Amino acid sequence: MEHLKDFASEFSKPFAICFDLLAKSNISIYNENKIRGKLRVFALVVFYVTFYFSLVVSFKKVLTGELGFYELANLLPIFIVATQGAMKGTVIVSNLSKAKIIIDDLGSMWRTTGLTKTQLMKKGVMLKRLNLCNAVFYWMNIIGTWQYILVPLFETLFRNFVLGQDKLLFPFICSLPYDAKRNWMVYLGTYFWESYSMLHLIYMYLGVEFLMITLCSHLATEFELLREEMLHAKPILEHTENTSYKDYIGATLSCSNNEDVDAIDYFEEDITNEIRADEDGPRIQEVIKRHQKLIMLSELLDDIFNRMIFFNLLFATITICFFGFVAKIARDPPEMANNFVGVVASMIPIFNLCYYAELLSGASAGVADSAYHNLWYEGDNRYQKIIIFIIVRSQQPCCLTSMRYAQVTLNTFTTVRILSIKNVCHEKDLISEFKKT
Repeated sequence: MEHLKDFASEFSKPFAICFDLLAKSNISIYNENKIRGKLRVFALVVFYVTFYFSLVVSFKKVLTGELGFYELANLLPIFIVATQGAMKGTVIVSNLSKAKIIIDDLGSMWRTTGLTKTQLMKKGVMLKRLNLCNAVFYWMNIIGTWQYILVPLFETLFRNFVLGQDKLLFPFICSLPYDAKRNWMVYLGTYFWESYSMLHLIYMYLGVEFLMITLCSHLATEFELLREEMLHAKPILEHTENTSYKDYIGATLSCSNNEDVDAIDYFEEDITNEIRADEDGPRIQEVIKRHQKLIMLSELLDDIFNRMIFFNLLFATITICFFGFVAKIARDPPEMANNFVGVVASMIPIFNLCYYAELLSGASAGVADSAYHNLWYEGDNRYQKIIIFIIVRSQQPCCLTSMRYAQVTLNTFTTVRILSIKNVCHEKDLISEFKKT
């Protein structure tokens, strides 16, 4: 976190969790050119590839009939989670520079002074909500992950040393070229390999999720602060006749297509003749500049994560469906508890994603409402035209999307939940067929 020490602590604190999780998978946003331990990088790659290949082989055995439907129900959600973890790691590694730009620009824009009481209150509420959600999300997933991994080991110890049963259990269904149950040494080594591989894939999965949620929340916070500034921006009462408002506002609608917003100077004209009702109030020029900067950062955020979001939503219902299916046909209470935790752990990331995407969309669209309630009718004709441009631009809210097509909101979460419920209903027929066999 040393690279964020120049920013406000309230801004940097929420990044601690995601940076720590990514660091455990040897991913560093600010040291992308520096390999942190070449041996560890090589070991992690070997673990990931061999583990994933063993899952693929098991999947092939299901298709050939060597493994049954019960094994498929256990294997498929783990296979999807491992795939998503690897995919998310690839996404963030290939977009390290973009992620760094968003973090640095947001950090430089973040303010701790010069805010009104309303702005301080809104910022405090947003930060408390983010820190609470991050803490709950983190501990539920970490505890659930360790439970899923360790329960088979404890059950194995109980069965062998208490009940006297010779049975060795593994957390995942992996196909191996050797007999992993031939002795305790091989069993424990294989168990460690499976657990270590999956654990670090989950670290990547969660680390990228936390990064996306934190950036989305900070952008929504900045838009909320901007709404207050837009609401209290003081109208321009008079202006120089030879200066057109188009010189500095004409790019408002098209600025979102330009990545280098700082290279555009919207306010090159002399503003010494402008008379304001309150010189201490927000200047409309400054508000517009911050607005365009936030729009650019929001589009950059969506550019990084839109493909990942698509696969998140695509696989969510499948993962939830099969975790729920295995929980219903579980052979013992520990297995039922494990898969129930899997259902909850699969729902929480989708809810967080949709919730913070909704906050971002609502906050950015709310700039239009603030502009409408501004004292624009006290300004001159040029100022009123500026307000019109702001309202028009804000009617296209900044948002996270799935493949740049479907906007992600809380309605998306409702859709995922409905599809999951429908799949659970279909599972009843599958369970009855399964019991007959």
